[in-house]
Amino acid sequence: MFLGSTPFIATLSFGSLCLFYKIFKYRTELILFLGIISGSFILNKIQKMFYSFGRPDLHHLIKVSGYSLQPEGEHTVSLIVVYGILLFQLWGLIPRLWGRFLLVCITSVIILGIGISRIYFRLNYPSNIIGSYFTMGCWLVAAIYFYWRWKERQVKQKVINKCKP
Repeated sequence: MFLGSTPFIATLSFGSLCLFYKIFKYRTELILFLGIISGSFILNKIQKMFYSFGRPDLHHLIKVSGYSLQPEGEHTVSLIVVYGILLFQLWGLIPRLWGRFLLVCITSVIILGIGISRIYFRLNYPSNIIGSYFTMGCWLVAAIYFYWRWKERQVKQKVINKCKP
């Protein structure tokens, strides 16, 4: 539950932004990171305008201050987007196949574990969690795809400019 809480996600996001900017000198990746996060919350709000299932009326098995009071699906949205984009950015920094496999396994366990815990503690319906996974997963893949294509065009343009006399 802690890995999906708002304070932890905010701290992780801010820390990773500082780390990627200061140490690895990523600039376009920071724009991607901020764009994906802000776009996910906008997409989530638009999605909730069209349908909303609310929360289960059952007795909650856990009551954590501030955590269960968040709007439904917000934690699922933030965790899949933040952990997904961190997976994408860390992927290139890990040279070995086993390291990348371990990174994917850890990220998957965190994302699935938080979603399952939201269902187990009766904070969300399974359909809300699955819908958030699907919607934000599609958003993440689309954003990374277009970023990747833009990056490839930048590299090609540099090669073309270098070859010109």
